[in-house]
Amino acid sequence: MTFAVRASTAAVLCLCGSAFAAPAIDANIELDNTSRDGTYVAAADKGLTQSGRLELNVANKAGADAFVAGRATFLSKKDGTVATDDMWIQLGNASTDVKLGRFEAADLFPLAGDTLVNHAGTVYGANTLRGRKASDVFHAATTFNLGSGLAFELGLISTTTTNLSGATARGLRPVLSYTSGPLAAKLGLEQGEYNSGNKVSGFGLTVGYDFGAFKLTGNYAQGKQDATIDDTQSAYALTVAVGGLSVGAISAKNDATGGDTRVQTGYVSYSMPLFGIKGATITPAVSVSKAADSVANTNKEETAFRVRLHYDF
Repeated sequence: MTFAVRASTAAVLCLCGSAFAAPAIDANIELDNTSRDGTYVAAADKGLTQSGRLELNVANKAGADAFVAGRATFLSKKDGTVATDDMWIQLGNASTDVKLGRFEAADLFPLAGDTLVNHAGTVYGANTLRGRKASDVFHAATTFNLGSGLAFELGLISTTTTNLSGATARGLRPVLSYTSGPLAAKLGLEQGEYNSGNKVSGFGLTVGYDFGAFKLTGNYAQGKQDATIDDTQSAYALTVAVGGLSVGAISAKNDATGGDTRVQTGYVSYSMPLFGIKGATITPAVSVSKAADSVANTNKEETAFRVRLHYDF
């Protein structure tokens, strides 16, 4: 851990000291105080826990018609470990660009104010191949700006068969997006495999509209995500954001031989300024979820509460 901290610090100092680079540097700290309970939660995980991280971001972009951009996000976590969140380089021009490295591609199931959204079962969101996988996974996304608010992103994740286990994946993920004033929409597909050869195939659609006083977002996703790719999973969500208040409802159905599992989740979060200090917020959040399994004839539920403290340095 000591070596990783020194390496991260040295990298930042080298960037700051370069005569040819003027990177933007910012940092923030976030602390989550969370309580979980319910039949879906393992006995050892019930009760009050605390997690958090300090995030340091270094980014820069250079060029006019053609450009090169880069970003790195270093994390120092409360559990005593360090990690890298984002680390990518992007190159191209106004019409086409390519991003390579560790990052997340387009979100096909965005949830407003998702400070705490815990499900009592599986909810498919067409984001399995979105990115931020294991360190040795190749990830690239090429974006074509087609004009009039229309863009096409083609994501590729690849790794070796030997390393296809754990938090990794490989496959293709094309996404078409459209933005016009207050309207934003994305439609995408994903096809590939993850975690020791489990297959994934599905699509997602999200549409958001900013009414000024509030923003409304609707999502729908459907796919197959298991080792045999026999069972179909679907989910939809409706979220509304009004200032710092976010409210969402998610419903999912996972088909299985002889029946299905239905998962219903609702959440609320409210982000408020802390003592009127710029960059400081406190966000209480509640998440309630229930799952009914008609095959096993069981019902499980989870209720969670969180208070998040956030401060931008």
